[in-house]
Order: sequence, then structure tokens, then C-alpha cells
Amino acid sequence: MYRLVLITGVILMSQLVLSQNIDSTSITKIEPDSISIDSVSFSISNHQSEIEDQVEYDAEDSTILDLNAQKAYLYGKAQIIFQDIKLEADYIAIDFRTKDVFATGIIDDSTQNYIGRPAFDDDGKIYEADTMKYNFESKKGISYGVLTTEKDGYIHGKRVLRDSQENIYVKDAQFTTCNLPNPHFYIKADKIKVIPGKQIITGPANLVIEGINTPLVVPFGFFPIPEKRKHGILFPTFGQSQERGYNLRGLGYYLPINDFFDVQIAGDIYFRGSWGFTLRSNYYKRYKYRGNLQFSFNRNEFGEPESPSFRISNDYSLRWNYTKDAKSRPGSNFSANVNFVTSSFLKNNTTNYNDIISTNSNSSVSYSRGLFNRKINLSIASNINQNLSTGDLTMTLPQMTVNMSRQMPFKSFNSKNKTLRSFLRNFGVSYQGTFRNEIRTIDTTLIGSIREQLEGSPSINTTNLRDNIKNGVSHRIPISTSFKALKWVTVSPNISFEEYWYLETTEKRWNEEKDSLITNTIKGFDRAVSYRTSISLSTILYGMRIFKKESKLQAIRHVIRPNMSAVYSPDFSTGENNGYRTVQTDTPQVFNTYSIYENGLLGRPSSGPQASINFGVGNNLEIKIKSSKDTTNGGIKKIKIIENLNIRSGYNFLADSFNLSTISINGNTTILNKIRMTFGTSFDPYQWELDEDGTKSYRRKNYALNTMNTLGHFTQSNLSISTNLNPEAFKRKSSDNANEQELEFINNNLQNYVDFNIPWSLNINYNMRASRPVLLEKSVNQSITFNGDIKLTENWKIGLNSGYDISKEELSLTSINFYRDLHCWQMNFEWYPIGRQMFSFGINVKSSTLQDLKLNRRRSWFDF
Repeated sequence: MYRLVLITGVILMSQLVLSQNIDSTSITKIEPDSISIDSVSFSISNHQSEIEDQVEYDAEDSTILDLNAQKAYLYGKAQIIFQDIKLEADYIAIDFRTKDVFATGIIDDSTQNYIGRPAFDDDGKIYEADTMKYNFESKKGISYGVLTTEKDGYIHGKRVLRDSQENIYVKDAQFTTCNLPNPHFYIKADKIKVIPGKQIITGPANLVIEGINTPLVVPFGFFPIPEKRKHGILFPTFGQSQERGYNLRGLGYYLPINDFFDVQIAGDIYFRGSWGFTLRSNYYKRYKYRGNLQFSFNRNEFGEPESPSFRISNDYSLRWNYTKDAKSRPGSNFSANVNFVTSSFLKNNTTNYNDIISTNSNSSVSYSRGLFNRKINLSIASNINQNLSTGDLTMTLPQMTVNMSRQMPFKSFNSKNKTLRSFLRNFGVSYQGTFRNEIRTIDTTLIGSIREQLEGSPSINTTNLRDNIKNGVSHRIPISTSFKALKWVTVSPNISFEEYWYLETTEKRWNEEKDSLITNTIKGFDRAVSYRTSISLSTILYGMRIFKKESKLQAIRHVIRPNMSAVYSPDFSTGENNGYRTVQTDTPQVFNTYSIYENGLLGRPSSGPQASINFGVGNNLEIKIKSSKDTTNGGIKKIKIIENLNIRSGYNFLADSFNLSTISINGNTTILNKIRMTFGTSFDPYQWELDEDGTKSYRRKNYALNTMNTLGHFTQSNLSISTNLNPEAFKRKSSDNANEQELEFINNNLQNYVDFNIPWSLNINYNMRASRPVLLEKSVNQSITFNGDIKLTENWKIGLNSGYDISKEELSLTSINFYRDLHCWQMNFEWYPIGRQMFSFGINVKSSTLQDLKLNRRRSWFDF
């Protein structure tokens, strides 16, 4: 390896010749090991300015210098580096007088293949050719048999000229995004001009697929290849709907406002009068924020205007996502995840699988900030919960919460008494204050109220919305500490004070004339106070059984976490200070107690005294076995048999009857490190029996264990089993969190992601819920959902997304997907054969440069 730095000038060249004792008329061949570095300098005059640049070059075989002609010949993997330009070829000739460089490949003697083709790298942009000529001074060049890249496109040409502005002119050109030497398709043009970083311009052009000229001919073409985003027209898709007629969907315009923000507006036009538009925007600033906004409106007309069944549906959708980078402003955070739609929008406009099967929609916007060195945290949040089947809305606008972190005034207290020291050091007090404003209404009322406000004429919708507003304030002050007793038991005393503020209360009275109960809402401020105290004890017990070394089973480990707590709360329903009243509810003279805060958002003082003991036990069971596959832990593998198993109940000593609480059992585990199972069940410990008619059931004070020889009367149970299977799941180790997260992402987004590297995948979910609150009623709901795909060949995949409701004995919405990888093209076909039948077919170029070169056919369920 060696370098030669050349500076033109006969005097400097002759001086170098004399200093090296070389005859000026001779031609010298320099072998690779004859010298380490040789250098000569030359200057280049460019637009009347004198500059000196270093030209570095080398050759693997040899370099021949013709000092008389001032030329150099490089053989065998030669290369030249000049400024941002790098030229590689098997043979390169340099003329120092004219500043010309000529490069070409050679014919291999053994294979007779043309090898060492010139590759011209101009600041990251690569041009390949059979032969190439370039001038350092004018920066112009000409090449023959060229292959060059522009963004993600490839240009083939018989002859290519390059001017000093780096524009490229191609003769007999082929433009394609296929990276093969003989591309599957290309746009054939007699001439092409490439303006780097801006666009490709063609004359008359014809689309050629697999060597066959198609009838798709254009008189000229513009293909943007900007390094930055550019504005432009969004081409629509064509379709036909039985109720709305022929249509154009997605016709619009894209406008990048700046480097951080863009806007896209698109419209849908139906030939029978329906129309709609969508406004989209994306924003992103590194280390600051990212997100997107989308608003859609569709006015759909169904049927003929003269028909009695003619109807108009105004559908809205608002989606907003905003995420703030935690590094931009530590101590504060703002996030938004809004997905608000009218119930009719998904029925009339969507083709998305998840939207079709969804029955609820949730939106949230929140802001939080730490104050006073984060001792106090302020958060403001708004939420909207929608029932898409009924149109019911529950809106929290807003909820403000103030939290004071736990303050420990005696943290540095010291004493010889360990119990006292631990008690005071762990003594702490905190505060939580909450204000909530809530509205319950339906989506049509909300939209109607907004329209009335915009028109400046509030009417019935606005009035109904105001009547459904509820609000309240709560204060909570917990005081707690903890200390060790008997060395292994943790004791945690706690007392909590609550106060509730409301601006309206409930009043009930008996109407003797109509023999009915009347309920009124009373406006005005009112407050109530409650408190409760508790003490809890907990510990951890470990059990271990170790087996002989030659045994396959090495050890069993059982962890038990027993806990018990005593809770006391007085009866706040006595007297009227805490909002409890007595009212006649039936005749003759039937009275009941109610709370004037029963419709309060944030709770109320409890009725009935409580002096109870709650108890439970948690379990974890693991084994260790020998495993030749696990070499990281000395050939020992740990297996979790039961990850978590909890049993809970309680006993209230002050209750009039039924002192023992419901017994609940729940847990979760993972089977074979692949099947996730979660389960739970609950039992009523008391006896139930039917009346004489067998039409009603009654709860008795007798324990079921004494009279029925059972743990209790079954009330409800749930079971969930899920697994994600694919070849990678069997290969990867459980500790490989990165791969596990990646595979989980692929599995959860299967309908939007096609990975041909995975031969097959299968996701199965089983859910069961059973309930039997009384003897005469029994309800069991079971369902199974599954999705997956299988790689039929190297380029074919078929996917299925479906489910089965075992209780109703019917299939859920099912989709069948076919994927075909066509190298530089891709094809997909999606079909919904059951329920809302629809299909979509698309074949398109993968590259975004030619994203409009596609064929789409879609029929949604509302098109049939």
C-alpha cells in the first residue's frame, strides 16, 4: 500500500526526478513492496482560484508512472480518493496534465467474466459503469453501461453524462426500484435527467414488466427523490358501493410545514351525495416530543332521497397522540391518547379489524408536575369512556389530584430500644386531595351541544349536558409506621382520615297521596367525615427440600407469605351528622336508611360498624432440575410450578349476621415457559337453600362446611390461558428479554406486520368466566381466539385471525390473509368470510419512491 501526492508543475516534477536519480525519459514500474510511501504535489486552478488538494491512490497489483507523459497507470483493485470522491476499478489511468481519469474493468482469464467494474462514490452516492471517464478540474464525466442509485431507486443506462453541477443525463435509460441486474420491472425512457436530491425527469416513458411492454405510457414523468419531505398530491383509490355509488377515496394533498411538523388533508367523494374528509398531522422533535393528530368527518347518505328509508348519518372521529420526552423537562410530564368516535363512525366508515370488533373506546389527557423538590406532585387528567354499542359517554373533565409524598419527621431518631427506634424512624404521614368533575351523557347529545355552542344558540342538548354534571372533592390523610416484632414479623399500624365535599346531595321523601318515593337533588355545599384504623402483620416462611446429586430433581422450594390485618371503623350511619337519613319506602310503614351522598363521585362514610380480621396466605413453588442445555447455572435449571397462589377471607365481629367474608382463591403460573395461565374463584361460606316453591333461594346463617360438607357455595370463577408459539419461541432462552419483547411485538401486531423470516406463528387465547350468585342461576361464558400464519413457500404466507364463542356456539369475526413477496413488489389479499363480509386486494411496489404504482381493489361490508 502506498500513496502518491501530485502537484503539477514541470520544475517541481524535475526536482523530484533528480532527487530520486530517475531518468526523465524512462517509464518506471513500482512494485508494491519497493517503497512504503511516495508523494508528489500538483495544483488545480478552478474558476480563477488556486487550491491545493490531496489525491490519494493505491493499487493492489502495481503502479506504472510515465513521467514524460505525466501519466500514472494503476492495476489490480485500484482506487483514487479526491475530496469527497472515491473511484474504484480494476484498472485506472490518470493524466496529470489534463486532470482526466479513465477507469474500466477487465475480462477474467479463467471465467471470461467482466470483473472490477468502476464504482464512483460521490459523498455516499454510488455510480457503477462498464467504463468511466472523469475530469477533476471541470468535475464532468461520461460513463458507459451505467448502474446508479438515487434514494431507493436504480437507474440503468447505456451512456451517462455528468455536468459540473452534478446533474446526470442518461441515454437509453431504465428506472426501477428492483435491485437485480436484470430488474423485474422498470420504466423505460429514451432520456432521463437526474437532479440529485430533488427529482428524476423523463421524456416519453413506458412501464415494462418482466421484459413485456405494457400499455401504460406517459408523455413525461417526474419522480421526486428529495432528501427532505416535499409537498404533493395524494392519489385516490377507486371503488363502488351499493348504497353510495362509485367513489374516490383518499384524494388529497401533503404539505410539510417544517422539519418537525406536517399536514395531510384527504377527501372521499361518493357519486350519490356522500362525502367526507380527513385531516392528519404528524409532529416530532428529537428529545422534545412526538405524536400525531387525525380528525375525520363523513356525511353519509343512504338510499334515495325520495325513499321513506332515506337517512343521513354525520360521523366524527378524533384521534390524538402526544408523548413528551422525559429528558426535555425533568419533573413534569404531559401525555395524550385520545380516540373519540361517534358510535356510527365505525359502522359506516372503517375497514380496520380491531375497530370492527371493538365495543369500547377510551381517551385520556394528563399533565403532572413535581413541586418543592418533588415532595408534592400535582396531576390533572381528563378521561372519556365510550360504549360504542349504546353511545353512552362517561367524561371526567377534569380530575385534579394533589399528592404529598410520605413525610418522615423522625427519620433520624436514635434510641437503644430497637422497637421504638424502628417505630419512630418509619413513622410517616402523607396527603391526597382529589377534585373530580364528571359528565354522563350520550355521544349525540355531546355533538349536538358543541354544534349549538358554535352556532351561538344553546338549546336542549346544552341544557341536558349541564344537568348531567357532577363533581366532588375528597381529602385523605394516612398515617402509618412499621416495626419488627419477634424478629421475623413485620407489624404495620395505620390510621386514615377522609373528608368529602359535594355541591349537591340527594333527598328522598314519601308521597302519601301517590304512595310513591320521590327523589330530589338539592343544590348546595355539604361535607362529611370518616376515619378507620388498622394494624397488619406479615412474615415470610421458606421451605426447602434438597435431593441427592445423582437425582434428576435437585430441590423443591416453597415460599409462604402469611398475612393478617385487624380493621376498625365505627358506624357512621347513626345520627345525621354524616348524611344518613331514614325515609319511608313502602306501605305499611316500611322505613329504610339512605345516604344523601349516595350519588357522590368520590365515596361517602360507610354504614354499619366494622371490627374485622382479614387474613390470607400467598404461595410460590419452584423446583430445580438437572439440565444439560442450561450451562450458565452449572447445569441446573429453575422451573416455576406456581408463580403465585393467594387465599383470602375475613371476619367482621360487629356484623349482625354473616360475619365471615367470601373466600377467594386466585393465582397465576407459566407452563413449560410458554403457556401463561391466570385463574381465580370465590366461595360464599354460608348455606343457600330453595323455598318450598323452588322459585327463590335464601341465604342461611349456617356454614356450608357444616351442613353441605363443602368449602362454600360457588359464586364466580375465571380462567385465562394464552400462548404465543413460533420457532423462535422454542429456541430463545427465557432470560432473553430483548428477543422476547420483539417477538411479542410481532405477535401482537400480526395483521400489520409480515415477517417472512419466521416460518410459522400461532397465538391462542382461552377465556372462561362462570358465575352462580344464587342456586337457580348459572352463567358460563367461554371463548377462544386465535391468530397466526404459516409460510407456505419462500415467498407465500397465509394468515388467519378468528375466534369461537363456545357459549353462543358461533364464530367471531374472521379474516383470512394471503401475502406474496414478489421481491420488489408485494401482494396481499384479505378476506372476511363471516359476519361483516368484505375483502381487499392490493399489489404494489415496495419502494416509497414509486408508491403510487399499485393496483388496489376493496369492498367493505357496507359496500355490498
